[in-house]
This record gives sequence, structure tokens and C-alpha cells, in this order.
Amino acid sequence: MTIKMIASDMDGTFLDDRGSYDRERFETILDRLDERGIRFVVATGNNMDRVGIMFKGLLNRLDFVVENGAHLLVKGNTINRSILDQEDVALFLDYFKAQLAAYRVILTGSKYSYMLDAAEWEMTNHMIAPEEAKAFMDGIVRVESFEDIPKNEAIIKMSMVATDFAEANAVMADFNAHFAGNLTAVSSGFGTIDIIQTGVHKAAGLQKLMERFDILADELMAFGDSGNDVEMLQLANYSYAVGNAPQIIKQHAKFLAPSHKDAGVLEVIEDYLDNH
Repeated sequence: MTIKMIASDMDGTFLDDRGSYDRERFETILDRLDERGIRFVVATGNNMDRVGIMFKGLLNRLDFVVENGAHLLVKGNTINRSILDQEDVALFLDYFKAQLAAYRVILTGSKYSYMLDAAEWEMTNHMIAPEEAKAFMDGIVRVESFEDIPKNEAIIKMSMVATDFAEANAVMADFNAHFAGNLTAVSSGFGTIDIIQTGVHKAAGLQKLMERFDILADELMAFGDSGNDVEMLQLANYSYAVGNAPQIIKQHAKFLAPSHKDAGVLEVIEDYLDNH
């Protein structure tokens, strides 16, 4: 068993139930990974605004597959960024035109994220750490209509927040069955739905990094807990679902890690480093 790359989802996987992690413990692990030449990849649906806060001071030691594979960075430097087709964005907005505020739709651009004035939502502390939640919400530009977004602002990702998991699952199932464009709805935890370009996901981003560094799927360890982790778990030979993941996600992983509340990702990595 030789590992050359470790990729982990963030919310509900690497991060605990307070949206945080043991920084000192992770830095010790990162030192050990560096000694062996093992790359650590942050694989998340979040953008670099939040990720940059989360890993402040460590960006030049990590690789990133953010925005569900639409934005790739090596040691903090962008190597690839995909944008959504304007026609698909328009079709999406028309599909949910009556529920854009109710579903708290967010359009993430290359510069800013946008949400309707009419949308009522505040990130709760169980989602992410309070200071990160504040920074995220402060970074959202409120608009009366999505037509008010500057025409030169490329849309990278779209997301929605349902009331609960049941509603999120129903919305995703309906969208994926009936939407006519080149977009797919995937769960990203806490009732959040990410709308991504079909075929642009975490696994596709990881494959680009793996090709860049001549790393095989047999040399990849990956951790996840949600629908937007499925392709990544299927890609990795050493795939782990955390204990808190839904059963349907666990079915896509070869192994089970302890819950995110128990720092399962760090525990598995430490066990590997201690025994190989």
C-alpha cells in the first residue's frame, strides 16, 4: 500500500461538528506527509474565499480542488478554472424562477457571490465556524434580480439551500430527471445542493492533478460524506466514507473512517503513516 496523494472533503468530513479542525495536529501530519512526498488535496464545493480562511498560512503547502472541481490550485496557485455556460445558467434560473428566494439560490462568480435581496438565510454555527460564516455572508452581494449581476461576471458555480434533507433530495431528484441543460444537482451536506456542470466534479479535478504529478488511482486515498464526493470515492483505490455519512454514500467507499466529530480523517492518515 503506497499512497502519493490524499484528498478530503471538508464539511462533514475533515471538519468537525463545529466546522473546525485540530490545526496543530493537522500541521504535524502535514510535516510527515511532506517528508514522504505525499500531497494533501482539499476537495470541496466551497470557493477559495472560505478555504483561504480555513487554511490561512498553509496555502503554499496544499493542493485544492474547489468549487466541486471547477477551480484547481497547486500550492495555492490556480492551474485551471472552468466556468458555466451562460445558456445553462439562464435555463437554471428559469427552471427555479418561482423559488429562487425560497431556495436561497447563490450564484458564485469569479469575483463575488450573489443572492437575491428577498432570500432570508443566515448560516448557522453547526455548518461552519462562526468567523467563517460571517466572512462568507459578508462576501455575498445582494441583488434585486440576478439580471443585475454584471454581464462580464463569469458564473463558476450555483448552489441552493433547502429547508431539510428530505426537501433537498426531492429537489435534486426532480432537477436531475427533468432539467434540459448540461447541469447536475448534487448534495454537499447540511441540506445544501450544488449545481455543477455535468462531468465537472471533484474526481475530474483530481484526475487532472494526478496526471500532472504522475499519480495513479491505486496511490490515491480519499475521504467524503456527501453526494458530491461519490465520483471521488469511486476513483480512489483507498476510499473512505466517514462514519456520519449516509448509508448511500458509504456504499460507494471501500472503507469506513470514524465520524467527523472524532477527527476520523486525521486518525486514518495517522494510522497509515504509523504503519506503512
